[in-house]
Amino acid sequence: MPPRWPSGRQAAPDAPPSIIRIWLSTLVIAPGSTLDGAIATTTNVASVEVRTAAFSINSLHVAPGQFRFHTRVLELPPLARLHTYTLDVIARNTAGVAQVEQAPLEMK
Repeated sequence: MPPRWPSGRQAAPDAPPSIIRIWLSTLVIAPGSTLDGAIATTTNVASVEVRTAAFSINSLHVAPGQFRFHTRVLELPPLARLHTYTLDVIARNTAGVAQVEQAPLEMK
C-alpha cells in the first residue's frame, strides 16, 4: 500500500458514497497469483465489492472509510484466460446507493 494513504472522509449516513482512492497490487493475474487491494472511502460506506465477470470479492471493513482484501487466484477456466476484463470496485452505503470505479484487469 502507498505510504501516504488517506483516511476516510467524514460523510453523513444519507450522503452518497464516495471512493477516495484505490490501490491494487496488480492489474494482471494468473492462476496461483495473489491480488491485494485497499480502498479509502467516505465514512458512510458500508461495503465495498471488487468484481469481474469471473469472480467477486467482499472487502473487509477495517476502519471507518477503510477496506482491504486479499485473494489467491485459483485455476481459471481456459476460456477466461488471455482476456482483459473490467474490474468494478463498488462502494455502497446502508441504503444501497453505490459508486462504481473501474479498471482493466488482464487474465493470463
